[in-house]
Amino acid sequence: MKVLVVTEIRLYREGVAEALRRLDDVELAATAATGPAAVVAARRTECDVVLVDMALTDSTGTVQALLAARPQLKVVALGVPEDGPEVVAVAEAGIAGYVSREATIQDVGEALRGALRGEAALSGKVAAGLLRHIARQAQSRRSVEVPLQLTPREHEVLCLLESGLTNKEIARALDLQLSTVKNHVHNVLAKYGAAGRGDVGRGDVGVASGRSQLQPASD
Repeated sequence: MKVLVVTEIRLYREGVAEALRRLDDVELAATAATGPAAVVAARRTECDVVLVDMALTDSTGTVQALLAARPQLKVVALGVPEDGPEVVAVAEAGIAGYVSREATIQDVGEALRGALRGEAALSGKVAAGLLRHIARQAQSRRSVEVPLQLTPREHEVLCLLESGLTNKEIARALDLQLSTVKNHVHNVLAKYGAAGRGDVGRGDVGVASGRSQLQPASD
């Protein structure tokens, strides 16, 4: 297994490299002190895995650049806080494994081997943080996707609002009192969270356009 080590601190870089050399199945392919240098080294060497220090300047961008240069490359994040936003950031960047700040060189070796096998090495805290993030995203999607309920009359009023009709014109079209139309317009805008009827006219809220998630209620 050929490994590229990327970290800005020379003493740290040399120390990690020396420790990795002591692992029987690891061959040091190269080291790099910056993201751009890491990308160059990844292209020039036959490294299998890149170990990137997350304290590196623009570490997430470096991960993305490495994977853009060599999509099949496995990148393992070194020194990731177990319960911080960095965990999610590097996951979204395409990381293949995590090594916490408290890890031993044996833990690093296991993370590198796991990455090659397609197995992400995660501590319990890291896994919990990622699961919480996924749960929040799912909840957010559900909140957006659940259609709001309009009454049939409110749905008619909304369609006419989109057509640019005034309240008086809507009242005549639907044979309703002006006060009743005003109430329906108020309810429609409140359900959308729209600032005013102008939002409907601009198409920020849409039914005729086919973009509305508001559906007429059964009653």
